[in-house]
Amino acid sequence: MNGPSTAFQIRPTLIGALASETVKLWTLRSNQVLAAVALLVISGSGALFSLSLRSRSTDPRFAGQATTAEPMQLVDSVLWAQIVVAVIAVLAVTGEYTSGQAKLSLLALPTRLPWLAAKAVVLGALGFVIGMTGAAISLGLSVLILSGSAVVYTPEPGETVSLALRSGAYLAAVAVLAMGVAAALRHVVAALVAVLGLMIVAPPLLSSIAGIREAADYTPTYAGRRLISDFPTFAELGPWTGYAVLVGWAVVALVVAGLALRARDA
Repeated sequence: MNGPSTAFQIRPTLIGALASETVKLWTLRSNQVLAAVALLVISGSGALFSLSLRSRSTDPRFAGQATTAEPMQLVDSVLWAQIVVAVIAVLAVTGEYTSGQAKLSLLALPTRLPWLAAKAVVLGALGFVIGMTGAAISLGLSVLILSGSAVVYTPEPGETVSLALRSGAYLAAVAVLAMGVAAALRHVVAALVAVLGLMIVAPPLLSSIAGIREAADYTPTYAGRRLISDFPTFAELGPWTGYAVLVGWAVVALVVAGLALRARDA
């Protein structure tokens, strides 16, 4: 008898937590601005790259040289937009602890983990929408800008859709990873240093050290970017294998955050 009753209680609790976290995320103007910045970074960079290719194709200095473009080149800026997405995720968690809102959020729930799960879902969804929409706009603008030019650019519709979805999946995992780290550390500066250090500083640092260069390919950014780029790697991870590594980092961060949430006071 306890099984159905427990399931019945958990379902509305999680739904209520999801609704609450969605409202809290979008009522802050700063989150709206940062999300818009991330979208602009992805779509704007793709448009500027397309314009530079079109200009190059008509430049006399490059006469006789074929100018080509690949869809993956148009979404490279997703790797820069991830910084903005990570900042949104970190602030969404640490801001509650700083303001004391976390105590009220946890008091409103019968158990603590639905709060963490709801934040992961909402922030992951935001990352997915930013990545997918930004990549779709970038790829769409590239077709408009390069159409009729001398640039060799022939994207397949299926490839374009797939790349937009994969860009969204990448940023969704980044958002959850950053959120998990922030929930475990609870301090905005410590969380930002840890997240950005892990994503931005550690990969090139490890890749520059002889003997452990392959380790760099198992960091979140270098592993996950295999899903949306063809950068060379030492470990030669496949697209989905690399993404699985990124998801693994996010899962570990969530588990640690969950354990910390249950063991400590809000």
